[in-house]
Amino acid sequence: MAEKRLGESQQTETAPKPLLKRVLCNYLPVSDLKKASDWYERVFGLKRWKPDGSIMVLGGGQWLFLLESKEKRTANFFTDQWDGENYEMFSLTFEVENIVELHKRLRDNGAEVGSLVDYGSCGLQFTFKDPDGNKFNVWQDPASADHS
Repeated sequence: MAEKRLGESQQTETAPKPLLKRVLCNYLPVSDLKKASDWYERVFGLKRWKPDGSIMVLGGGQWLFLLESKEKRTANFFTDQWDGENYEMFSLTFEVENIVELHKRLRDNGAEVGSLVDYGSCGLQFTFKDPDGNKFNVWQDPASADHS
């Protein structure tokens, strides 16, 4: 009887495993598929899943689908819950290994780029917009941050 109770107790204490494992792919609205694909390839060094395609493959294997929108849209939205009233929120945060290099590359390619901010234990971060106005956050793990 004691063995059965122990087993039941262990089952109730074990949290269920989440049903969602990871984000495999994301979908972004763009105005011109070729221009957007070329930009993501040139600026970030992303590879296309197919040579003439718009599925961009990130370093971790996730896919970024660039899809032509029939009307002017971005993946951004406005909120009062992040950084003040009516803040234009980004939809994705990209993890990088060399945030300083990416920050410079984006500026050199004419992107709208926010300041590089050191949040201490939360790492280095900045925001940017792609040519279609999609806003993103970039993050580098503080353990791998090069502050030079």
